[in-house]
Amino acid sequence: MNMRKYIIPIFVTFLMASPIIGLAQDINTNNLTTINYIDSALIKKHYKKIDTSRITIEFNRVTGIASFYSKTLDGTLTSTGERYRNIKYTAASNFFKLNTLVRVTNLKNGKSVLVRINDHMHPNMMRKGRVVDLSQVAAKKLLFKSHGIVRVNVEALGYSKMNPTN
Repeated sequence: MNMRKYIIPIFVTFLMASPIIGLAQDINTNNLTTINYIDSALIKKHYKKIDTSRITIEFNRVTGIASFYSKTLDGTLTSTGERYRNIKYTAASNFFKLNTLVRVTNLKNGKSVLVRINDHMHPNMMRKGRVVDLSQVAAKKLLFKSHGIVRVNVEALGYSKMNPTN
């Protein structure tokens, strides 16, 4: 009896019925990239200032606290040489390279926003557990509360010189 003709259809049926196939769309493409968007040199330089009890650093992902820029900083120069605008989807971070597109997700409500890193934060912000400083419009999209900080997950997606429109 030829077992091959029975085994192959059973195997194909198993694959089609498997829940793994249904989850294929949920694969996080960031884990598949070999490009490192984390600014290792800046992290190494300020390592002693990083509050490791509140900040977690993984490959292309950082978890910690987000804050937002003051309205009074509108029009000031950023590290990329452009002017900061409250109405653009931009952010400052000492963990990612400049012009990195990142997805910032509010861990309390699951809301997320795409922003471009165009500035660096003051190194002392890392002592407070801060990983990203968002523009006003991005903070509104994440539904910040009145105290101005929220726990977030920040994932690198790629490079771009253009701001996302969300």
